[in-house]
Amino acid sequence: MTRSTFVRIFPAALFLLVLNGVAFSQINRISGQVFGSGRRPVSDVYIELLNEVNTVLGRTKTDGSGTYFFSGMTAGKFTVRVRPFGTDYEEQFGEVEIIAVVYGGRTTADSQQKDFYLRSRTEANKKKTINGVVFAQEVPKVAQTLFEKAVGDLDGNRVDAGIAGLQAAIKEFPTYYDALDRLGVALLRQKKYAEAQAIFERAVAVHPRSSNSWYGLGFVLCAQDKAKDAVTASRKAAELSPESADINLILGMSLRKDQQFKDAESAMLKAKKISEGKSADVLWNLALLYNHDLKDNKRAADELESYLKLLPDHPNAENLKKLIKQLRSATQS
Repeated sequence: MTRSTFVRIFPAALFLLVLNGVAFSQINRISGQVFGSGRRPVSDVYIELLNEVNTVLGRTKTDGSGTYFFSGMTAGKFTVRVRPFGTDYEEQFGEVEIIAVVYGGRTTADSQQKDFYLRSRTEANKKKTINGVVFAQEVPKVAQTLFEKAVGDLDGNRVDAGIAGLQAAIKEFPTYYDALDRLGVALLRQKKYAEAQAIFERAVAVHPRSSNSWYGLGFVLCAQDKAKDAVTASRKAAELSPESADINLILGMSLRKDQQFKDAESAMLKAKKISEGKSADVLWNLALLYNHDLKDNKRAADELESYLKLLPDHPNAENLKKLIKQLRSATQS
């Protein structure tokens, strides 16, 4: 089937699958970092996402920067549970609510951040063995105070005050990694990609083994269609955290923009395997790849069908069902 035939038969595809940009903005997400003593990140600890009846919906591990991600959940109340097996830290819980926001007649995605500061077990020895600590800084007290207030502002949805506070902390201590990384994320969420890029570049210069900051850098470069640079940054993130579904996905998306379609497929399929097929982001982007680039209607339909199973209340569910049917009909013809 030629490209022109595809456009003629599948007008719905132009509406639903022409999204060649970063697709994360459509998907509900919960993310955060896990810290141990001295505000040092703790890697390789299990994080679980539970619903209101305490059913485990997903399980992941923190990466080298203590970061975790969940995505694709519907609106509702959830519990994030940190299970630091093999460390001197106590298990912790945190509640998070994903809110369905209707704007202009459409439901938009919600993104929540939940950080954890682990407490030592009361019976533990004074000398702690901290699992996965990869970076530590001696931070001036003034900068740390500014940072902590800024984090509180961000957690309280006082975004402008939070960003200003992070900028003040960085001005006080220009190589403050935690402040740089958190500011990069805040700017990314506001879609200020060029500004976020500059901050993430400073962050990876300070802490070159931070998969979180390399991931952020890859994300904003991909969003700006700087494909080759996005691939480089995303590959670095994947080297540091090869078992992160989100990192492998952004690598796949960057490779797709660089027209390395088979490599993009490999990276996205790895993300799908890691996420056990439960990441709506991954399924959506695989559908885009198969539909637009690899011209595989059957696999595009399969991925969209799996996507809808995860998000049955999607605002465009009926259009997606029609598109799936059309793709399957084209496969049979």
